[in-house]
Amino acid sequence: MTSQYKKFTKLIAKWPVDGSKGDRDLGKFIRDKVKIAFETTNKENLDSELCNRQYNALNKIADNHYRDKYKRTKQSTATGLSPEECNVILSNEVLTYLKEENKGFFRKIFQRDSE
Repeated sequence: MTSQYKKFTKLIAKWPVDGSKGDRDLGKFIRDKVKIAFETTNKENLDSELCNRQYNALNKIADNHYRDKYKRTKQSTATGLSPEECNVILSNEVLTYLKEENKGFFRKIFQRDSE
């Protein structure tokens, strides 16, 4: 299992952690799962075949295998925003702001109904 752990530590080194997303970041999630999977209490229960499949899948994503295999002809999104704008909108600060705004919106609606 030591070789499996070494492979996964090299893999997570390729995966950046985006601090603006907090606990919702995929890199952090993968690191946490690897840490839990390779704890001393779980080593006996590890399925090496499953580990290999998960490693291969995550490695292909980290190496942009599918992005390179299936090239996009247009740089458009469903929202019409650029990737940078999407990252800003999905940051914790913007989501917190939207939650606060949403509370104010619902508060206004419920106050109108009570009048």
